[in-house]
Amino acid sequence: MRNHCRSLPAPLLAVLVPALLSCSVIYPPIYQRTSSLTPLEDQGESFTVGEGSTVSYGLEGLRIDVEHMTDQRLNDLFPAESSQGEYSTNPYTYGDYIDPAVGYVRNRFTVFRVTVHNYSFAKVELQPLRSFLTTDRPGELLEPYGVLAGSSPRNFESYYRSLRGPSGNEYYRFNMRMGLVRTNNYGVGERVFRGEEYGGFIVFDPLDAEVEQVRLNLRDFVLKFNTFGKPLETVDIGFDFDRAIGVAAWEEQRPTVSREVSRAELQPGTRVTGNVTGDITRDVTAVEAYIKSRLDELNECFARESMAGKASEGEVSVRFVVLPAGTVAEAEALSSTVVSEAVGDCLAARIRGWRFRPSGGPMRTGGAAADTAEAGPPGGRQAPDLVSQVMQGLSARVTVDFTVGFIDTRPESVY
Repeated sequence: MRNHCRSLPAPLLAVLVPALLSCSVIYPPIYQRTSSLTPLEDQGESFTVGEGSTVSYGLEGLRIDVEHMTDQRLNDLFPAESSQGEYSTNPYTYGDYIDPAVGYVRNRFTVFRVTVHNYSFAKVELQPLRSFLTTDRPGELLEPYGVLAGSSPRNFESYYRSLRGPSGNEYYRFNMRMGLVRTNNYGVGERVFRGEEYGGFIVFDPLDAEVEQVRLNLRDFVLKFNTFGKPLETVDIGFDFDRAIGVAAWEEQRPTVSREVSRAELQPGTRVTGNVTGDITRDVTAVEAYIKSRLDELNECFARESMAGKASEGEVSVRFVVLPAGTVAEAEALSSTVVSEAVGDCLAARIRGWRFRPSGGPMRTGGAAADTAEAGPPGGRQAPDLVSQVMQGLSARVTVDFTVGFIDTRPESVY
């Protein structure tokens, strides 16, 4: 890493030397990281794999197209909203913001564009919030994001509200993102009549680095309705994808500025209760390792309040509950010495979006649930069975208590 302090004008450098002994203007390694999903070629007679990342399902004059949307595709759709660094308002990506902690643009979500073409049925309906995403990690099941708070356990309104600061600009960016989500997500209750087509995005959490295969499950797709408008015939459809991660250096090194104003540190004394003996996915070491990997995310909650002069150095004690499948059911701040209550609220909101490995209890010893999650057929009516199987035979939920400390790293000269 090269130090560029010498590039400052001499008079200014003489004044700032005490504060710039470890100069904050740096050129860290910067990479282009891509995550893409390619449809499996052999998914059955009803499936047709097109160019790129598109796969289609056909049934008696009905066609459903599914395309994985890479971050680059999403940024191309919303260029103006994706070119403002950390202030980008593309709701599906981080835009062009390179996270200095890792040197590349992180994935914010996993996004599919689903389009329904109805040529023969009186009317059909895809229920986006009934869909789910499974991976090749046994027991892992991701639920879709709804638009408004209360529409789904995961939803864009709650997600972006937890990130929203108190300024007018923050409210503007929040409204811009929500406007795009309302316009582009696949709508709930949208019935596609004969001769029509309709499409939109179905969105899930980002995939962990080790995931190599996924299946998008469209559950309870309605083919026919009775005279009262209630579903009469439904079908479950699964689309299988291989995943590839690419990492390459930028052709030209792009400078960035380290804007660290604070640092989060996990304090000693983490407690995990309710875990089954021998379940290494839920022991203290594994849980602490996961928390440490998310400290940058937690630090954002403190940094925003600290920069606004509303928080001071201190510690926050947090409790959360992890379900067997790895999702977080509850999270709350128990105590805080950082002054600002908003920091604790933000921490709890962020933690509720965490996803741990599925429990290493009986599920990992094999059985029908694991087999179905990895190798079930892409079509047919097995998706509801998959849900019930995934949730059976797992160890009990666990409660985690931990404390994170926040340190203000700004030099004294900035005060």
